[in-house]
Amino acid sequence: MHWADKIAKEIISSGKHKPYWVDDMKTASGFAHVGSMLGPVFHSLVYRALKKAGQDVTFTFVINDFDVIDGLPKDLEKDYSKYMGFPLKTAPSPVPEFKSFSDYFADDFIKSFRALGVEAETLSSWDMYHEGKFDELIRTALDNSEKIQDIYKTVSGSAKKELGWLPLQVICENCGKLGTTRVYDWDGEKVSYKCEPKLVTWAEGCEHESKISPFGGKAKLPWKVDWAAHWKAIGVTIEGAGKDHSSAGGSFDIAMAICKDVFKFPQPYKLPYEWILFGGRKMSTSKGIGMKAHDLVKILPPKVARFIFARHNYKKQTNFNAEGTLAIPDLFDEYDKASNLYWGGKDHKLAAAFEYSQVSEKTPEKHFLPRFIDVANYLQDAKIDIAKKFEEIKGGPLNELEKNTLDERTKYAKIWLADYAPKEDVFTISSSEVPEKAKSLTEAQKEYLKKVSELMEQKWENPDELQTALYNTSKEMGIPAKDAFAAIYLVLIGKPHGPKAAWFLLENLKVVKSRLIQI
Repeated sequence: MHWADKIAKEIISSGKHKPYWVDDMKTASGFAHVGSMLGPVFHSLVYRALKKAGQDVTFTFVINDFDVIDGLPKDLEKDYSKYMGFPLKTAPSPVPEFKSFSDYFADDFIKSFRALGVEAETLSSWDMYHEGKFDELIRTALDNSEKIQDIYKTVSGSAKKELGWLPLQVICENCGKLGTTRVYDWDGEKVSYKCEPKLVTWAEGCEHESKISPFGGKAKLPWKVDWAAHWKAIGVTIEGAGKDHSSAGGSFDIAMAICKDVFKFPQPYKLPYEWILFGGRKMSTSKGIGMKAHDLVKILPPKVARFIFARHNYKKQTNFNAEGTLAIPDLFDEYDKASNLYWGGKDHKLAAAFEYSQVSEKTPEKHFLPRFIDVANYLQDAKIDIAKKFEEIKGGPLNELEKNTLDERTKYAKIWLADYAPKEDVFTISSSEVPEKAKSLTEAQKEYLKKVSELMEQKWENPDELQTALYNTSKEMGIPAKDAFAAIYLVLIGKPHGPKAAWFLLENLKVVKSRLIQI
């Protein structure tokens, strides 16, 4: 059983969290990294699991476009530093096709997770504030500012705020900044504020002071209060978050307490999940660590990209590093294993992951899957007809679905070879000369190659039979199969490994015979 099915079962059996409303949120302050896809896909998995269990469920994704610009992508620091402190929605877009800074980055992220089949209806925090959906929640928060301070202290152990602190910031009427304003008084209808020059280190306020109504999108709650307010404003009953927010006494716990004790709304089901690491490090957009979300959907078929998250145990960290590794071929291998488990009717977590990895909720019928690494290897030999090669491997003609799958894997194998494959996995048979590295062959390996040369004089109708003969020969000679096959690859391409040996030998028969004679 997949963990999402267990979560759905737990939610349903609790008798709580109705009506079922799954939600997730993201601040659109730059290009999202791959780790940011965890939230949308995980929530999609829970949404689908509840639907599979026969429940009515709503799924939304909030773009937090009323948040403040408090940091910038490196390439925008020069031109956009003047917008630090502004709401994301009021700063201009880096490109003319979009109305605002947040619209530009939100569009990129939404397209990325839509490509992975995330079904959520997207909502704008800015729009909801301006539509008045937070007005009464703002009033409640201001009327209960002392209680909110007590929650911060009790839940997280933090010191109480300064005397007169109020949980709100307004958009300065003079300079348009939000991140530099301090609200210091509330009379039940209007708030008094000052745009402070030194409130934060990353933006400077204009010192303007005024008194305004905080309603209709003129003000925003601080994010932990805002998080809880979103749950009530929308009707959210199920939401997860990464472990940085979900640890004991963290932002999730503070929001949960505010939700219950201040806004008097039932606490949503809490789903804490672990990160996906990039090269052993937590991904960070601001620090430039990790692949961008939009790049993931360029280098992998959507269903295989979604599989990264569907196979992920939400309680454990995962490390995915595509550059210069075999992570992508290994991922395809695991996806293929999952597909065969599913088609074989196995009750296995990988089979369930395959089902949940489909972009649509319909799973494909059983069909032959060309191994990704073999596709990549055969692509590097111009003499090989890829389609015919895999018809040989299958043992019959490819149907339409299989042809499409092969075309798809060919497309992504070319990308992998060009940009992500380890150098030692990108190979071509060298000209007529024996590669320099072949000089390192042991006497045992040379003797094995003589036997291979004899085998190549025979007529082989089936590459599988030659492959078996190669293995048997190494066994008979007492040479480890790894060393035996390394000898074949070293003499042909100067590397200790390569594509499946029998097929490779038969496709390059003339070169092979010439090369083996030279040993």
